[in-house]
Amino acid sequence: MISGGGRTHVALADVLALANATLTPEDEALVLAADGDDPEAQCDLGLWLLEAGRAGAARDWFSHAARAGYVDAMCYLGRDLLAGQGGARDESAGMLWLSQAAARGSVLAQALLAALHSVPGQQARAAGDVETQERLLDAAERQVLLRTLRETAS
Repeated sequence: MISGGGRTHVALADVLALANATLTPEDEALVLAADGDDPEAQCDLGLWLLEAGRAGAARDWFSHAARAGYVDAMCYLGRDLLAGQGGARDESAGMLWLSQAAARGSVLAQALLAALHSVPGQQARAAGDVETQERLLDAAERQVLLRTLRETAS
């Protein structure tokens, strides 16, 4: 264990041994980069944790990266706060993060906000219908992804 700068550092190998876990070299590099305050790596680690079913830990990494100004993390943090997967639901904070990402030019955040401000989105939000809201956001995200794939294939 190494202490410095207000943080205690533990060797990754020691933590993995305690958790009975292994990482590929790529995963280990991602964890180390995220721990080294690389916002893109923090966002990627958040996505990795989300896929592994660790939404609470994912939210923490999205939050680190979003506070550092990483736009993709702002989108993922906003979505998580709206859905409450990684902790308490906070619609106003979720909308704020999506709005900040949209203002910085995120096409995804702009599409997500458009879905939330559509008539079905407004109805779902007013009713507190998180499932419908998530379906609308998923559909908007799919549309952005498909549009991006079409544009890059051309």
